[in-house]
Amino acid sequence: MIRFRLFGFPVTVEPWHWAILAFCGGALKIKESEDLLPVLLFMAAGVVSILIHELGHALTMRLFGGRHISIVLHGMGGHAISQGAPFSRGQHILISLAGPLLQAACGLLVLIAVITSADTSSGSTGLEVSPVYQLLDDFILVSLFWAILNLIPVYPMDGGQILHGILGPRRVQLTFQISIIVAIVVGGLGFFVLKTWLLPIIMVFSAVENYKALKRVRSSSAPW
Repeated sequence: MIRFRLFGFPVTVEPWHWAILAFCGGALKIKESEDLLPVLLFMAAGVVSILIHELGHALTMRLFGGRHISIVLHGMGGHAISQGAPFSRGQHILISLAGPLLQAACGLLVLIAVITSADTSSGSTGLEVSPVYQLLDDFILVSLFWAILNLIPVYPMDGGQILHGILGPRRVQLTFQISIIVAIVVGGLGFFVLKTWLLPIIMVFSAVENYKALKRVRSSSAPW
């Protein structure tokens, strides 16, 4: 467990966050010592990118009067928590948007910087095979992929939070139903088109959790 403060926010990085990043970075393919560096670079790029994502949420919460805001990185992502102020539906939507937008903006800025550097250099500089280039490349990949993934309208990801904010609490069942359908479609596309297991696993887990939430809402008389 790692704890520190950033821009006044207490940040906690849980062990499982490192483990998931290592898995996504190819830890299972490590056979020799030289295979370790690419995994470590991916982990470093991933934690910085996801931290930027959560900072987008946290800074927007602060802008809207939130207090006692903290950031936790866990599993494949993280969350920013505010206990100081109730946010309106519109503010919730902007808070949800801020994370992926800031993350994508940083990824695009680094991408532009890398392309510009490559265009202005003459011949081969060795940058394309350096650890620094690999770190930047991983940062761009994680930033753009994670930002796009989070904007998919599947609750409780940011896109699902935005969907929930638009539909409102009286249509929470519809939010879960749409999330289930989108998760199944995106998971299928990930498996059959992109030929990847990671996206389908995420989407299957999300679909199951939304189905459970839908059943709880239908069987409960408590207001949502």
